[in-house]
Amino acid sequence: MPMDNAVLLQSNDLAVGYRQGGNKSLVLHKDINVQLHRGEFACLLGPNGAGKSTLIKTLSGFIPKMAGKVSVNGKALADYKRNELAKVVSVVLTERLQIPNMTVFDLVALGRTPYTDFFGMLSKHDKQLVKQAIEDVGLKGFINRQLVCMSDGERQKAMIAKALVQDTPLIILDEPTAFLDLPSKIEIVQLLKKLARERNRAILLSTHDLDLALQLADKIWLLAQGRQLEAGVPEDLVLANGFRRFFEKEGILFDNESGSFKVEREQMKTIRVIGKGVEYKWLSHALNRTGYQTTVEEGNYPNIEIDSNANKAYILHQTDGSRHALRTIEDLLLQIRQE
Repeated sequence: MPMDNAVLLQSNDLAVGYRQGGNKSLVLHKDINVQLHRGEFACLLGPNGAGKSTLIKTLSGFIPKMAGKVSVNGKALADYKRNELAKVVSVVLTERLQIPNMTVFDLVALGRTPYTDFFGMLSKHDKQLVKQAIEDVGLKGFINRQLVCMSDGERQKAMIAKALVQDTPLIILDEPTAFLDLPSKIEIVQLLKKLARERNRAILLSTHDLDLALQLADKIWLLAQGRQLEAGVPEDLVLANGFRRFFEKEGILFDNESGSFKVEREQMKTIRVIGKGVEYKWLSHALNRTGYQTTVEEGNYPNIEIDSNANKAYILHQTDGSRHALRTIEDLLLQIRQE
């Protein structure tokens, strides 16, 4: 499919929140101005309670906006009839499906509902599309598998296949990886990135997985209570200290160089580490984790030399001239603590 880079989702001065009865309403965020283009994979990030699900449901048309405008494919969201909107936007929410006797085919086939007749009968073409979508998300051979006999990751793949077969240019997902283990999360996010690029879909994913978003998202939207939504490519947000503003708390720091969070610790002593490669990286990590400041500069403090030869060892040179050869980082840390 050719890439036309068209704007599929756009908000102008959008305010989101809830109506509380009568004329009362609770506005969580306002003045939201964002865009999502064809072929673009965007991640919405923010702490718990930031209002991510409220924004997702507003952009999807599940709950009304408080103010402003949302446009989908150039048309105001409010102007779509329900069946029309189902052909433009598909939504995957956070849920554990446990429906007895429902198979993968049954679930994915629900995505063809906007295109079937009054009786919901699937045509031969519909069935082919369902089978293809199941294969596209890596569930070939699962067509007749019951959902209750599948893992959470496999069921989420089936939900994505349902959204895919709905044949909408825009797919919105609200934390679909919340219940998954790390390998399954990585697999799902990689799949969404691939679908956005290869199928020229616009995909918006709400998630807590900052590391995956930094690695795979084309755009990141940052949302937090009391802050204006910020959007941009991951690298620009890092360089502009966006993640520090939105996520840092006392004792928890975002490291712009590594692109990850670090726990602030009181350093006890300085140790010089001599070496290179992966052993150097993880030895430094272990020492920092246990409260030691590492350096490459010479000084009046212990030295650790990494011997990466066949007889791999960590050589600890103490300031009193003693020398210890340790086989593992665990043994090395124990020796340091004893001395």
